[in-house]
Amino acid sequence: MSENQTSVESWDGLLSNYLKADNLNEQEESFDCVGINISGKDMDLELERNEGKDKFIFSLNVTNKVFLKNNGISAPKEVIGKKVTFKKVLARNPNTKQEVDSLRISKLE
Repeated sequence: MSENQTSVESWDGLLSNYLKADNLNEQEESFDCVGINISGKDMDLELERNEGKDKFIFSLNVTNKVFLKNNGISAPKEVIGKKVTFKKVLARNPNTKQEVDSLRISKLE
């Protein structure tokens, strides 16, 4: 088994630091996309900030997937190596119907 694979013997690789609005130091902040994970229709971005010192995972919703497609990303792998800027926004939680802090991709470089 390679060191990157998960197993029932360890938590390694199973616990991720998901990017949330609270992780942004400002209203908008940029991260380097260093990888992607796709499972079925789900897509996660592997992100870094501060020259790799801070690592996060960001699960894309439909709005953010459409943003990437409409901004020149013709295949998911093309986002790797790009600088992705996130903006704090208010969104309605479909379960609670309450407005909550969320993130939306605002720029891609």
